[in-house]
Amino acid sequence: GMPSPAPRPRGPKIKFTPEDDSLLVDLKENKSLTWKQIAEYFPGRSSGTLQVRYCTKLKAKTTVWSDETVQKLRTAMSEYEQDRWRHIAAKVGSGFSPAACRDKAREIEE
Repeated sequence: GMPSPAPRPRGPKIKFTPEDDSLLVDLKENKSLTWKQIAEYFPGRSSGTLQVRYCTKLKAKTTVWSDETVQKLRTAMSEYEQDRWRHIAAKVGSGFSPAACRDKAREIEE
């Protein structure tokens, strides 16, 4: 049969606190540090451990779309679309409505 795998070294598993998590996200996303630099803020943790934590637990969380957030995105996009044509029409000059500019733009883009 197969030899049994060597037991994993049973070091004390230090749990990540919410503070650890937010520091980790901040250092990675806002300070743009390398994993090696980030590890210096977490004594006893390797850069590999931190990277795995970030990629599996933290990074994913930032883009979980619920029906509600998808709806917000749709609304924001359609509002932006309307605003965009208002700004464009203002630049084109008086007498040109946002709708007229939008229609003309579609026509010339084809």
